[in-house]
Amino acid sequence: MRRRRSTSERDRLAYVIKVTSMVLEGLGVPRYSSERSNRLYDDHMKVSLLILKQYLDVSYMELCSMLSSLRFWRKDRVPDHSTLVKFSKRFGTGILDKVLRYTALMVCGDGMTAAVDSTGFTCSCASRHFVKRLRETGGETAYVNVAVRGFAKASVAVDTSSKVILACDCVDSNHADVKRFTFLADDLAEGGFSIRYLVADKGYDAEYVHREITDRLGTDAMIPLRNMAEPSSNGRVKARGFDRAVYNSRSQVEATDSMVKRKAGDVVYGRTKAARHR
Repeated sequence: MRRRRSTSERDRLAYVIKVTSMVLEGLGVPRYSSERSNRLYDDHMKVSLLILKQYLDVSYMELCSMLSSLRFWRKDRVPDHSTLVKFSKRFGTGILDKVLRYTALMVCGDGMTAAVDSTGFTCSCASRHFVKRLRETGGETAYVNVAVRGFAKASVAVDTSSKVILACDCVDSNHADVKRFTFLADDLAEGGFSIRYLVADKGYDAEYVHREITDRLGTDAMIPLRNMAEPSSNGRVKARGFDRAVYNSRSQVEATDSMVKRKAGDVVYGRTKAARHR
């Protein structure tokens, strides 16, 4: 029996760069954002390297060092790490959101079941012991002036069959899941996905959420009623019925969150909101 050949890490990296370039071409993103550009490195290559950096979970200097050792990368096309740092500071997240939606459209089919959920990311690598001691010492040490960042929260919509992320909304503070659904619905509507069912836990049980799902997205909501909900407050949901078998696929969004954290970690080191969103 012939043994199946495993994909090497170099092939994976080349595939990430190839797909990113193909998506940017399909979106019509210009290669140069300024007419005064020196034309050494185009924006498509820089965006691909930023995505590759996040995929490998390395620093800018480590990424540039790795490029020089890859066979598929030209040695004279390795940029300095400062080039990527400057580009990332002026690069908006709008294109990344479009790349996310365009990639999902390439993979997902029609009549999908989408699941929505939120997950948190730590914004500081400070240990719990450090934070505890910082609070205990009070004004007796200079560390009292050090600000320990909290956490970021990401709301995601996932195709339950392929586990592909359809949309993502990020916020820096502790918001209730239901309050961020409108922004997530904006991305889903702009993506033009063909969604048959949208499932979520009872934390999303609100009248305006059901209205967004049925009227704006044109799909059926599979959200269990809260225990404190009045019988007449969600009559629209009861009229459509609740399919437990469809709702059970909601666990796939939690599995996707777990995969993201196992691959990229549960800490985001960006100092600004835009950097953490990227």
